[in-house]
Amino acid sequence: MVGGSRRTPRSSTAAAYADASPAAPDAADALETLVHQFADPLSFYRELIQNAIDAGSLQVDVALEYREPDGVSVIRVDDFGEGMDRQIIDTKLTRLFSSTKDDDLTKIGRFGIGFVSVFALRPDAVCVDTSRGGESWRVLFRHDRSFERIVRDTPVDGTKIAIFKTQPRAEHDALVGRSRQAVVRWARYVKAELRFQGEKVDEPFDIAAPCTARAEEQGTEIVAGYPEDGSTFAGFYNGGLTLFEESKSPFPGVAFRINSRWLEHTLTRDNVIRDAAFDKALALVRRLVEGPLRTCLLDRLEAESSADPPGPQLDYLYRTAARQVPWKVGNGRRIFRTPAGSRPTLGECRRAAEQNKLYRDDPRSPVGAALEREGNFVLALAPGSTGEAACPSLAGRAIAAGDEWCLPQAMEAGGEPAGWPLLRPAVARLLESFRAAVSEIVLARFDYPGSGIAQRVALAPRGIGKLTRTAEACRLEASWRSRRRPLVVNADHPAVRRLAALAASEPELAAYLLAKLFLLHGSLDPDGNSRLTALALEERWRRRRSA
Repeated sequence: MVGGSRRTPRSSTAAAYADASPAAPDAADALETLVHQFADPLSFYRELIQNAIDAGSLQVDVALEYREPDGVSVIRVDDFGEGMDRQIIDTKLTRLFSSTKDDDLTKIGRFGIGFVSVFALRPDAVCVDTSRGGESWRVLFRHDRSFERIVRDTPVDGTKIAIFKTQPRAEHDALVGRSRQAVVRWARYVKAELRFQGEKVDEPFDIAAPCTARAEEQGTEIVAGYPEDGSTFAGFYNGGLTLFEESKSPFPGVAFRINSRWLEHTLTRDNVIRDAAFDKALALVRRLVEGPLRTCLLDRLEAESSADPPGPQLDYLYRTAARQVPWKVGNGRRIFRTPAGSRPTLGECRRAAEQNKLYRDDPRSPVGAALEREGNFVLALAPGSTGEAACPSLAGRAIAAGDEWCLPQAMEAGGEPAGWPLLRPAVARLLESFRAAVSEIVLARFDYPGSGIAQRVALAPRGIGKLTRTAEACRLEASWRSRRRPLVVNADHPAVRRLAALAASEPELAAYLLAKLFLLHGSLDPDGNSRLTALALEERWRRRRSA
């Protein structure tokens, strides 16, 4: 207690709280109803902080202490605002339903009953010390809510409220934890420095998301964003004080907060009133979400996709765009790049997808470069990238270049496996007898960057260095009139090296196995396999007979 005070007569005590005499039954019942109207007893912190902000305080300090000898918890809420003189005490603090806030939308405690909430904690006493205009007062409320006004000898800066409650130490410690949660929950966005037990607990009015946007109108501030985990959130505030928060949002994948002087809490302080002002607030949020927030997303996509290396949030941005960017929105945006470094527009990518000319390739591969030379769009998207889902028209249509196309690379001199000079002519004779349209048999490298054919033994592309669909290169036509193609053999495949070694003793068997490994990817049926086997055995018989 701050010392130095003298008592004044209580004849001016407001009837709403009563003086030392008992209150009239109806008044007492009404007061009891007001005390317990709040859904959360600790919401008195919000009411007192609200009053402090309304009084112009730029700082509010909340602290709890425990007086061991007496077993008393003391809760202090100190502000440094305008304070109160006798007239305000008599007409505002101690009289219910009388408040100058009714016509001032910059102050949200318009019910004029916020201070009553301190009695929901059932305190032993409440002490209010305040000064204004050269007057200094202490107002002491007893447990029965009677009070007396006392003149202070020394002034205070603003208003200091102390709430006293007798309870065990364990209950006090629990109250400290719950109090911190309540203060942070109700008041962390107030436009003042808010401290709890000396720790600064006020926070910037923001959304935890990599991509956010803001909007402000007279008396209204909105922030919205796309949380990284795709969660949603909706928060409604007035003067930075919480009215209502929930994990649901009317905007999928969007979290938002709106702080508006037009929003009001329900009488029980556990929700926001759903009225015309509420509907207007949601309309403002929608305008932000469908305008600046979407623009922010596309801006970030353009910036991070053009960076070298790409920005760390690129996958998150692509995933979000897949959910948030409607069809044909942002057609002029350049949110992709090619391995060669060019920047096609989203509209160009969509048109390429419709023509089945859209591929992905990262890093740049020989196949991707060849596809670009033939007029296709090849995007720098790594396997598993979320980029191809960045808009509905691209989902599943950006095919990995190396999965659909093959481009065997020419062999360097001297790289052929031992035994190849014996294996190659044996395979040529067998396939000629099989009537496969083979022009020549050559070795090549299949394990180039981005290759999808490194595990294939052999293919029949249009030629070395010629781009061919892999499905087409898996088969040869078995007809004399068919267009002949080279059979290109994978020089680095372990099976090829083993068959080349086998050719030294059994060239026909080695040729049969290599031809079968190739033809199995095409259309080798049981009859064809029987004929191939018979041809190989016949060739072997001829060789051995001639020997």
